[in-house]
Amino acid sequence: MYNSAQLLITLEQMSKDISERIRKISLRLENSPPGSLRINKNRKSYQYYHRINPSDPQGKYIPEKYHYIAVSLAQKDYDKKLIKTLIDQQKAIDRFLKDYDPDAIQRVYADLSEPRQKLVSSEYLSDEEFIKQWLNTPYARLGFNKNDPEYYTAKGERVRSKSEILIADALYRHNIPYRYEFPVYQNGVIMSAPDFNCLNVRLRKEYYWEHLGKLGDKEYADRNVRKLEKYSLAGDFDETILILTFETDSRPLNTRVIEEKIRKFLL
Repeated sequence: MYNSAQLLITLEQMSKDISERIRKISLRLENSPPGSLRINKNRKSYQYYHRINPSDPQGKYIPEKYHYIAVSLAQKDYDKKLIKTLIDQQKAIDRFLKDYDPDAIQRVYADLSEPRQKLVSSEYLSDEEFIKQWLNTPYARLGFNKNDPEYYTAKGERVRSKSEILIADALYRHNIPYRYEFPVYQNGVIMSAPDFNCLNVRLRKEYYWEHLGKLGDKEYADRNVRKLEKYSLAGDFDETILILTFETDSRPLNTRVIEEKIRKFLL
């Protein structure tokens, strides 16, 4: 499905970037020399002329030692054309953002009567339907050993540590859909089972959250370094969707870090 939320974010950012570029170019134009540049080809070289008076079609010859004036005038001419194009492009983006209704497509199905909805297969899923489908994807969890300690989240899900309770409960508070130890595949084979597979509903984008909770334990640290290496070496894995948190015995997981990760990646 096409991600309209991501499209809007991209266009809004483009508009902001254009505004900043227009501001910088406008400042440069304010400091540019008056007049314009005329270039004349003389055999195999070019001669540059400074036209200050519009009624003077020739302009004043610019000698080599004042070449910087020709550079400034050429830059000025370019900047004036560029700023006009940037303004036109920004207006086009702003018109689209004003007219575009990201919910219009989904309303085609939502506005149908209930009997018709039952007969129709919707081409586009609402957020609620998308989340439901995403959460109901079947997968086999790793399970627990007989002697593993029992830790349970606020919604009654068993996890492997107190820190994972903090992460899971924070996700739950922020209404972030997640799947615990959902597998990552490479070439059809399970590469890893990250602690949490989280969904940014606004972007409809998945993230994997790995919490490294016992970095003071050499065996644990080595095992998890190998785990992270798998992500880096997997050619088809996007590392920008990997969220990492850490702790040691003397430096427990900071709940402010959890909140910042959620704000940055998942809201």
